[in-house]
Amino acid sequence: MKLINFIRDWSEVWALLIPLIIILVFKPAKKQLRPVILYVFAGFILNFLATFMVEYYYLMPSWTYTDGYVNNNILYNLHSFVRVLFLGWYIISVRQYKFPFLLKTLLIFYLVFVITNFTFYESPFILSTRLYAAESITLLVICLFYFFRSMQDESDINWLKHPSFLIAAGISLYEVITFFIFLFFYPLHQKDISFAAVTMRIYTITFVVFCILLALALYKSRKKSNLSGVTG
Repeated sequence: MKLINFIRDWSEVWALLIPLIIILVFKPAKKQLRPVILYVFAGFILNFLATFMVEYYYLMPSWTYTDGYVNNNILYNLHSFVRVLFLGWYIISVRQYKFPFLLKTLLIFYLVFVITNFTFYESPFILSTRLYAAESITLLVICLFYFFRSMQDESDINWLKHPSFLIAAGISLYEVITFFIFLFFYPLHQKDISFAAVTMRIYTITFVVFCILLALALYKSRKKSNLSGVTG
């Protein structure tokens, strides 16, 4: 039982350890996948710190506490921000688009939103459902552009077999599910804590699947280094 609890409690850490091991062992094409590699390292560090703060709360200094509980929300907010920047950057740069300025403009709007939101409306020490909603919308739009452009592509590259397809699919699956989980995060925790716990288990499973798809794409890319010329 203790082992099961340990696996569950540290799931956000060991899930990212899967693609991290692939990176360290198989050394995928670094130039093409640099944003993804940076995300995996940054996400692993942030999730490790967030989980460590909760599991070893008695070691934490007093300034990390809010209302008697360890507050690691800023780490989750930062992880959301990092996910959009690095994975959005990757999907935009991995191939050519007809209107790339639209996607770049979308990222700029996202940055403006984040700065405005945490400057005037919300504290970064509160888990921001607005931030997670903005993340999902931004990354889903970028991935939709990727899928539509790939279906219209007439080049010799089979995008269905390209590592970027797995990454875009993983991002889309993760964002579609977690959008609703975080959109109703606070109402569920206030009105039905048992159902809220179920949604968090769904989130955990979704995050693990997302990390597995990242790992598969990184593993696959070790044979795809010759495709680095398609970046744009």
